[in-house]
Amino acid sequence: MVAILVAMAVMAIMATVAVQTASFQKKRENEEELIFRGNQIVEGIRLFRARHGRFPVVLEELAKANPKVLRQAWKDPVTGKTDWVPVFLGQDGQAITPQGGAQGEGAARLGPTPGPDGKVPMPATDARGPIVGVHSRSCDESIKVLDGRTRYCEWKFVLQVGGPGLAGGRGDQPPVRDPGGGRPRPQVPGR
Repeated sequence: MVAILVAMAVMAIMATVAVQTASFQKKRENEEELIFRGNQIVEGIRLFRARHGRFPVVLEELAKANPKVLRQAWKDPVTGKTDWVPVFLGQDGQAITPQGGAQGEGAARLGPTPGPDGKVPMPATDARGPIVGVHSRSCDESIKVLDGRTRYCEWKFVLQVGGPGLAGGRGDQPPVRDPGGGRPRPQVPGR
């Protein structure tokens, strides 16, 4: 009887550890997917700008653009919705978020202020302008530290447009193409 109780206790502990491990792994996978999808949206913004000569002013333009710039309307894997928060191009190359604050040296570390449910609240005003990037609406703590940031809403995926205030994204220029094969050519220092 004691052996059965001990065996059941050990099995309960092992089941608890397995559930925690699976939950941890799922969160890590969601973080990797968030990075992938954020970069896909930045690439869509770059393509939209190249094809239309301007930045999108609403995120829906990326999904409806003709010719297509996104394969699909990407959902935020953390929230499970297509509720990305746009990052707008501001004055002097600074990214401005819908909360209206410029992302300068001090403000960039703070990020958006989450509500009591851990989500970034909808802005009180309708912020508008050229969209240069996105970030997640969720301000939950992350496992991964990305560019020194530990909350999902602080992970900004922004197109580099040449200003000192913008960071992240994949850059405004496409990779250098090799005329012989059409493959990206590695950048070699001194050449």
